[in-house]
Amino acid sequence: MLRSATILAVLFSALAARAETPRLVTAGSAVTEIAVALGLAPQIVAVDTSSKHLAETREKPDIGYVRILGAEGILSQKPDLILVSGEAGPPPVLEQIRAAGVDVAVVPNGHSLDTIEGKIRAVAAATGRAQEGETLAAKVGAEIESLRAKVSLSAARPSVIFLMARHGGNLMAAGRGTAAHAMIEATGGRNAGESFEGYKPISPEIFAASAPDCVIVSESVGTDEKGFIGSVPGLDATPAGKNSRIIRVEDTAFLGFGPRTPAAAMAVASALQGP
Repeated sequence: MLRSATILAVLFSALAARAETPRLVTAGSAVTEIAVALGLAPQIVAVDTSSKHLAETREKPDIGYVRILGAEGILSQKPDLILVSGEAGPPPVLEQIRAAGVDVAVVPNGHSLDTIEGKIRAVAAATGRAQEGETLAAKVGAEIESLRAKVSLSAARPSVIFLMARHGGNLMAAGRGTAAHAMIEATGGRNAGESFEGYKPISPEIFAASAPDCVIVSESVGTDEKGFIGSVPGLDATPAGKNSRIIRVEDTAFLGFGPRTPAAAMAVASALQGP
């Protein structure tokens, strides 16, 4: 009888521990960054490809790209909760996961600084970290206000073009309707690519028409500034090229609209206001 009671006590203890520390799977860089910032890294058992940039998640199993997830790989991690961004899918896969009895919490997307606090609160509510969520949201909110105060003090709005390396290393310029467009404006710049929508392959004609004062480019694009300017056709003839006004950013921080975005934006705003 004593042995049975001991076994039951151990079982109930294990179940209680599982309830207090649910196994999490996250998909979407901002969602994962928020979960880590809330202290949930030890509970994350797998992440999507876009979330592998953090030290806390680099060694976690990869469940694939956030837009093309597979139910089998996710369910094999035996998660209690799936946290995904609004772009996650395809929808039938999420429904298959729900049908297997696993909770799926969808965190709304948003390409605006104003959406970050809401994302934080959504992740915090889904994981029982409301107090930590309010603390993080307050910190992020204060950083956004500091950024806007800095930008409002500058009368200049330099012309800026954002270049992103696509698969194969091909550089694309960001136009309207992109996260980069929103961030250029948030940091006090004017998008030199505002004449077109989405991303467009770079060309000498784009630089000739836009004449950017500054170029923002991912830090993942190799070579030094002189080598970079010389490798991009037409860039050397622009004010940005002539004055070596190249600003490097980490894509997931600058464009992710997660908890690191306000600080990344502040660094860019400072560089835009510099000489």
